[in-house]
Amino acid sequence: MIMAAASLLRNLEDEMLCSICLDFLKDPVTIDCGHVFCYLCIIKMASLVENIWRMKIDEEQNTQEERPPEQQAEKLCRRHLEKLHYYCKDDKQILCVLCRESWEHRHHTAILLEKAAQPFRGKILSHLKVLKGDRDRIQNFQSTGQDEIQALLTKFQNYKQDIATVFELSHQFLREKEQCLLEWLVRLEQELTEGRDSCVTKGLEEVVRLGTLISELEKKARQPALELLQDPSDISSRYPRKKFWIEKPINPAIKKQAEEFSDKLLSLEKGLRVFHGKLMKDLEYKTMKIVLNSQTANGYLSVSPNGKSMIFTGSWMNKCQHGQRFDPEPGVLGSSGFTWGKVYWEVEVDRIWWGAEEEEEATRCRGGVRDMVSNSYFSGFLGVNEAYGAPGYRNEREELEQKWPQGNGIWLKFCVVGVARESVVRRGFLHFSPEEGFWTLQLSPAGVSVCTGSDPFQILSYCPRQIGVALDYDGGKVTFTNARSQEVIYEFSTSFSGKIFPFLWLNCMRSRLTLRP
Repeated sequence: MIMAAASLLRNLEDEMLCSICLDFLKDPVTIDCGHVFCYLCIIKMASLVENIWRMKIDEEQNTQEERPPEQQAEKLCRRHLEKLHYYCKDDKQILCVLCRESWEHRHHTAILLEKAAQPFRGKILSHLKVLKGDRDRIQNFQSTGQDEIQALLTKFQNYKQDIATVFELSHQFLREKEQCLLEWLVRLEQELTEGRDSCVTKGLEEVVRLGTLISELEKKARQPALELLQDPSDISSRYPRKKFWIEKPINPAIKKQAEEFSDKLLSLEKGLRVFHGKLMKDLEYKTMKIVLNSQTANGYLSVSPNGKSMIFTGSWMNKCQHGQRFDPEPGVLGSSGFTWGKVYWEVEVDRIWWGAEEEEEATRCRGGVRDMVSNSYFSGFLGVNEAYGAPGYRNEREELEQKWPQGNGIWLKFCVVGVARESVVRRGFLHFSPEEGFWTLQLSPAGVSVCTGSDPFQILSYCPRQIGVALDYDGGKVTFTNARSQEVIYEFSTSFSGKIFPFLWLNCMRSRLTLRP
């Protein structure tokens, strides 16, 4: 009995001993396997295990660095230093065999790495295919773009050569014509100089001959009567009056050639103006389709539904009055203004009272202004004064008629073509000058005039049927051309601010203004 009790006591003592410190348990702790240890011993033991684990990991890393490159890439489980074969779908972790059998993952779904990677690899391959397609399209786009750019650059080089060739031919042509005209002028100068020298020489010879004859006769006249009567023969027969030489200062042939040269020079100047106008229109400016803004049209004007033409009706059209309308002046603005760029449009002037034959005749008579009193053009203005109901307008016209008398060949304008600043005054009578915001041509049967100051001055003695208007906003220029001949008529130079609008003004019941194109 005593022996049994001693054995039981010995067993109890063994169970109360800590297998780490071999002493009785202090703050006993039971771990997962069922063994019991002191708490401090467990802590110390954990630190020791951790150090050993770290030493093992460092040793494995050193060993791995000494392996070949293909073996170094092989990943191992950091916990067990075993190869990784499985993937835990629940925790989304990569496992080794020991991890898979551990209590943490034993009841989880674990599959082989290759099988787990297939969906991800499929997504990557699918996205990779899309990216490669994008890359190929970009490369094709770049290749095509480079080809197009190179083709365009080649075309530009050809353009440069074409431009150089065209201008060189033009320069050569102009130089040849310049040389031809200069040689012609030199020949005329030489012939005129030679004629002058010949005239001077022959004149001197005649003067000397006549001087000798005069001296003899003066000596004869001073003789005494006895000597004079000893030879009473006829004086005119002894000293005959010969037919002396007299020529015109300038040879008629040279004068005719000089007139021909003057005509050639005028043709050259006109041709260059036409050349300038055509190049300006075709190369520098963008042709615009202008439409009139009927909201700005005076009550006497009728604007077509498409806004491309207008006529002077002669009667008030009972339009609603508001600040945009011109009153009493028969003016109208375009529907769109410009604040930049180079734009071009044309205004066709349809004058029922002016036929084609009359225009051609006026073109031939550019040198002088027609007499407006006896001219049939005057009939085109009959009844215009009566068209305006405002007495003030009649008074204004009467003052203008007194200021520009008919006898000087100047008559009132029947239409105005050009551009105007958006801020121009629209109430009351207008003065079409740049100071007031107008850059315009004033057309009348007597021709074309412009106003750059207080009074207009005439620049053409005929009126073109089609006026080209070229606006260079940034360059500060408004250039007018005869749209049919491309000849430059006049050019304003200024500095613009704010919007600039096309502007028309019409005061003749037998006329129509049409915008082109």
